[in-house]
Amino acid sequence: MPIALPIPEPEVPAAPEEVEEKVPPIGTLDYIYYFSKIEGHLPTPIEVSITGSIPYKCPELKWYNFDIYPHKIKLTNTGYTVLLGAKWRTERPYLEGGPLYEKHVLSQIHFHWGPNFMKGSEHSVDKRLHPGEMQATFFRSEYLTQEEALKHHDGVVMVCYIIKYGVNADERLECILEGFPRIIEAKTNTRIGPYPMSRIMPMFYEDYFLYWGTLTTVKGENHVIRWLVPRVILYASTEQMEQFRKLWDPWDNPNMGNFRPLQDVADRHVFFINAHWNQYNSLLPIPRVPEQSISVPSPAYQANPWMLPPQNRVSVSNEATENKKDNNKEITENKGNKGNK
Repeated sequence: MPIALPIPEPEVPAAPEEVEEKVPPIGTLDYIYYFSKIEGHLPTPIEVSITGSIPYKCPELKWYNFDIYPHKIKLTNTGYTVLLGAKWRTERPYLEGGPLYEKHVLSQIHFHWGPNFMKGSEHSVDKRLHPGEMQATFFRSEYLTQEEALKHHDGVVMVCYIIKYGVNADERLECILEGFPRIIEAKTNTRIGPYPMSRIMPMFYEDYFLYWGTLTTVKGENHVIRWLVPRVILYASTEQMEQFRKLWDPWDNPNMGNFRPLQDVADRHVFFINAHWNQYNSLLPIPRVPEQSISVPSPAYQANPWMLPPQNRVSVSNEATENKKDNNKEITENKGNKGNK
């Protein structure tokens, strides 16, 4: 009688041990980047406030080429938002430093608003919504395009300016609103300006909030975004905000609002970068006088002034002439002083 031999069980390969990623030291940029993988899937927008945020020190955020005039600016009513896109003949505006390891290039600017002055901004600040929000999209330059950058957790930065109510009109918004009568209908566009981006965007090197979260597109795609909400603001009069609500949506109805609902902050880390000004309120007051630009020409423009557009060449030439006059005046005064002696 044959003897049944036991069939050996196949060896199951051992599952590879998961190597737990070490938390980088607090105080480094690696520590901020670490949370893109931990919290990048969390929904947006959220409430930001000095209360409950994590004070954090970073290098100063540097703004390059925001005073350089673009070749052209196109303003589009997409039916869902107002989109501002610009083209430069040579190098575009970009950010460096701050919480960024690499250069991030300006891609586009778009707006969110609501049916009244009680809501419209995507982010709430100190438990309060505001009439609108302007969001500027930047992407990491090594990815070449925004579409490619969206595929990477460190590819895109969204700078979100809160638009508060103001008794007077904000001249920065007037640059954009002058084109609205020509884009009332959805899927229409027009040219404005051109103006340098420093005329539209408040610049800052400190005093801003940072967190990670997901942006879900109309197609249902989820992208990890680094969100920056500065304490500096834009403001809008009643008449200015009414211009947004006159724009049509794709169904030829007035677009009364396009902001997303607030999401739970949960346990995510909201960093308060380089706190400086009075911290009684999370947003700074409306400026009494226009703020000076802190943008500088990039090394490429400094080394090759011929790359500058005509508008900037004139300003550089005028500045050089003024400097020359000041130098000649100083030399003349010094000679006079020596003669008197």
